[in-house]
Amino acid sequence: MENLMPPAGYVAASVILFLIGFIGFFANLTVIVLMCRDNQLWTPLNYILFNLIMSDFSVSLLGNPFTLASSMYRRWIFGHTMCVAYGFFMALLGITSISTLTALALERYLIISRPLNRRVLTRKSAVHVVIGVWAYSITLTAPPLVGWGEYGPEAANISCSISWEDRSTVSTSYIIFLFIFGFFVPLFVICYSYINIIFTMRENMAVKGRVTKAESRVAGMVFIMIFAFFIAWTPYAILALMIAFMKTDISPAIATIPAIFAKTSICYNPIIYVGLNSQFKKSWKILLGCQHCSNPSAEAAALSHRHTCLSYYGNSVEQTQHFKTTRLTLLEVKAFPAETAI
Repeated sequence: MENLMPPAGYVAASVILFLIGFIGFFANLTVIVLMCRDNQLWTPLNYILFNLIMSDFSVSLLGNPFTLASSMYRRWIFGHTMCVAYGFFMALLGITSISTLTALALERYLIISRPLNRRVLTRKSAVHVVIGVWAYSITLTAPPLVGWGEYGPEAANISCSISWEDRSTVSTSYIIFLFIFGFFVPLFVICYSYINIIFTMRENMAVKGRVTKAESRVAGMVFIMIFAFFIAWTPYAILALMIAFMKTDISPAIATIPAIFAKTSICYNPIIYVGLNSQFKKSWKILLGCQHCSNPSAEAAALSHRHTCLSYYGNSVEQTQHFKTTRLTLLEVKAFPAETAI
């Protein structure tokens, strides 16, 4: 099989894929370790976040090595069956990620915009959400395994995915189905949820207590996660649409860029969790042995407060001792009165 990119392109792809896999593996593994060590992190919302982490971790552990090895050999080296399995698995994890983010956005919408009718998210309901996400994702990605659509090589033959260039009626109908329910519907739900969240938070600016700082902070974190995901995947989605419906001839080297860039999505979420979630941040400091680390200015203020308290306590002790001594002297005077003059 001839090379579809210059040798330098394969070298660059190999280096970038290695970095993505390395960062994604250890960043997601760190969050998994934090959650396994700290039971307080297992809140209902974090059950759903953990599903996203496991999806990203699976890509770095079970997906990236195949693409990296193929990039180093300048072709897919694992055969057709593994190509189909890899394409299905990566598509499944990708749809799982966007479906999980959609569920998070919808949950934030119900919490903030519908406070009177909201149902508290429990661990049981969070597990049901996760099961629903996986069932939905399998429904969208399994059809090519039974003949509706096809998985095949892409990105200069170093990866496998949906065969976007297959313009048969069967494949085209599946691509339309996948884009509607795997991209546009989640995008609509996310946009609808956050537009309502923004309007609700603006309306409640003057009504304190309606939206807590914690709820606002979590909503902001989820929004950043969603934004990062779409930044990573939108170029790939646009390219796939162009190949499938515009009959555009795009060089393999150009097609490889958005395909690899989409894989960077596995690196963002762990950084966002630890950076913006106070629970994860605290657990991260404990893992590093910095649970006693604090802001120098805060520590100085604490020391100053401690010194003031000690000084006050010392003065109080001195005053108490002086009072006791004075009282004792008066008692002695009463006990032994002076003799009367003769």
